[in-house]
Amino acid sequence: MKLRRFYGRHYSFVVDSETLERIISGKKTIQLAINTAKRKAYAVGNQITFVVELQSATGNELQKENNTEKVTVKAEIDNLYYFTDIREAVETLGKEKCGFKPSQTFEKASDIFLANEKYEQVEKNGLVAISFKLI
Repeated sequence: MKLRRFYGRHYSFVVDSETLERIISGKKTIQLAINTAKRKAYAVGNQITFVVELQSATGNELQKENNTEKVTVKAEIDNLYYFTDIREAVETLGKEKCGFKPSQTFEKASDIFLANEKYEQVEKNGLVAISFKLI
């Protein structure tokens, strides 16, 4: 997951297509992230854009770079929750709302999150759970 700040109070997360589907369906309504200094600036009412970058199917690597299609969904932050670790966040808010499958064990959900984030950063900064609604 990549975070990009565009302007003022508008932020963007790059997600995969499965995550975007869960957002559109309303199953995922919370984005978990390490509570870094940039994220401490988030506020209720700020906008988030979720972006999926799709590659066109071609055999040429150069053409793949030029044929990237972006699919976006806009949302507005409606609440912020703060946690010390992922277990606390998932147990409090629910696996599915945080974007994990209900059948996934907590350990699997934790592994998925920590594949994109560093455990040491979670321990140092804690987590922010960004609750959002589509706009």
